[in-house]
Amino acid sequence: MNRYIPTEYRQNLSKYKYSGVDESLVSKYVLGPYWTKLVTFFPLSMAPNTITGLGFLCVVFNLLTMFYYTPDMTGVCPSWAYFSFGIGLFVYQSLDAIDGKQARRTGTSGPLGELFDHGCDALNTSLEVILAANAMQLNQSWWTVLSHFLTLGNFYLSTWEEYHTGTLYLSAFSGPVEGILMIVLLYIITGFTGPQIWVQTLRSAFGLSPEFLSFIPDIQVNHFLVAFGTIGLVGNIATAFQHVIKARKDKNLPVLPALIGVAPYVGMSFVAYAWLDASPHIVNQHIVPWILYIGLSFGYTVGLMITAHVTHQPFPLFNISFLPLIFGALNANLPLIGFERLFGSHMEDIYLWSCLAFSAAAYAHFAINVVNDLCDYFDIWCFTIKHPKKVE
Repeated sequence: MNRYIPTEYRQNLSKYKYSGVDESLVSKYVLGPYWTKLVTFFPLSMAPNTITGLGFLCVVFNLLTMFYYTPDMTGVCPSWAYFSFGIGLFVYQSLDAIDGKQARRTGTSGPLGELFDHGCDALNTSLEVILAANAMQLNQSWWTVLSHFLTLGNFYLSTWEEYHTGTLYLSAFSGPVEGILMIVLLYIITGFTGPQIWVQTLRSAFGLSPEFLSFIPDIQVNHFLVAFGTIGLVGNIATAFQHVIKARKDKNLPVLPALIGVAPYVGMSFVAYAWLDASPHIVNQHIVPWILYIGLSFGYTVGLMITAHVTHQPFPLFNISFLPLIFGALNANLPLIGFERLFGSHMEDIYLWSCLAFSAAAYAHFAINVVNDLCDYFDIWCFTIKHPKKVE
């Protein structure tokens, strides 16, 4: 028996049908026609998940490029590298957008594509935080931690919203469309000017005197962009809550149990802050393994949420990926209650890398088991088309 999809829920896989709403004008009038044309260049023999995977590999290549030049993400990459970051992300967005179209062309639509697509998106979210933090020279700082929290928060809300409404909503300004295009533009600008443009203050960037609107704080451009992202999260919270509350009321279901589904992300965010606040050297020296660890744990968490969505399982409120985070935070904060830490900063660094290894193993176990289970249930393959669509 697959522990992720219990036997009594397997039959619900056949009932799954994707539902999405995209209110973006950019998608409708600009990218939509481009995506429709782009998918025709791919042969009908190519599986949709292969297209998604190729796009994700572009982002992985970008990350490896950055690590080659600046392993701790605090240095500056060559101009061509930042251009490649923009190209790689745009290619990822394009291939991520057409995998569904390819599934309909080949008659291979189903929950496996939903899971694989969202799984890649969840991991890409953290990888792009590392790349963007380097491009904007946020480097190893609390600003990078905040930007990671914001991007993961938006993704969690979207997944939580889809679970309760049955529909993936993309607003007129959404992360997967306009948000990605803005990051692509950020990389391109960085390629032309270098990262130093983002560490200027707003007044310097626009050539304004220090006296101009002096009552407004003159913050760095990169910090302003992160603050702007905070405003976006607030808007997405309001929209997601509105959709979920309406969906629950339309089904005559209580609202409170659905709202509790936000608690895991909020709770684990506080736990993560408690650990970092007590061990600031992680923020200043080891933020890369931290982001990768949290990113994989997040991918595991939202993977369980998406699996629950497509199989109609109860919403997952707790999972094993939370345990290393809780233990790390408890150890770091033991002095607050009069006890010595179980291990100091040197061992804590080793523990952090162990957490990364644990989360990678947990995510791999989840992904392999769920993919194999779905392939077995539907008699399909993940990266190739087992039963080609008959041409009429």
